[in-house]
Amino acid sequence: MNNLKNVAGNDVSIFLFRFELRGHGIDFVINQAIAADMYQDVDEKIKPLAHACCETLSRYRRLSVSNTIMDGNILDTGEFEVRHPRQSRWLDE
Repeated sequence: MNNLKNVAGNDVSIFLFRFELRGHGIDFVINQAIAADMYQDVDEKIKPLAHACCETLSRYRRLSVSNTIMDGNILDTGEFEVRHPRQSRWLDE
């Protein structure tokens, strides 16, 4: 039985990445086992995307209800989902 859940509360099959609040910054955390199977230069390719996401997410950090401000997972249903806590609240503002 799978007990891993994403920030939206959905059952997760595979954790891919998350952005976590750390002090005044935001950390990008990637599943190292999956990253090891990617291209050798994946770190260099992901850095600009992670940096841009961190800049955007920093605008919403005051609204975050947990240390994980956004995560990306493959759900038990096989669907890919990227979510952040209280997503609908953010979209309404």
